[in-house]
Amino acid sequence: MKTIKNTLLASTMVIFSATAFAAPVVYGDYSEHSTNKTIKTAAADSKEAAYQLGLEKLNLLKAKSGTELNNEFALQLGSLKEKNSVTLNDNANITLQEVMNEQGQLVYTGLVNITYSYYQAN
Repeated sequence: MKTIKNTLLASTMVIFSATAFAAPVVYGDYSEHSTNKTIKTAAADSKEAAYQLGLEKLNLLKAKSGTELNNEFALQLGSLKEKNSVTLNDNANITLQEVMNEQGQLVYTGLVNITYSYYQAN
């Protein structure tokens, strides 16, 4: 019985602490904005290679800081607080675009679909 109580207590603590770290907290007169973006990768000869390029790009984006994401997306944010607030949301996915090039060959482009959020002063 004691083990069940400890497990429930630990689970509850994890759930509540996870929401505390989910997004940066910005105090003051700021509004949160969310934007969808699709990033194309280089063309690849196979679907697998295009998916791999998309996954590599997504992992690179996930490893970046808020300021680096601000630069990557060319956002016009002023203060360092605003630039640091840029975060990727959890709903990213990768799709493919199939295109025939001028030589009549099928090539595949990875499309990294992301949503990011940031705070901007009012």
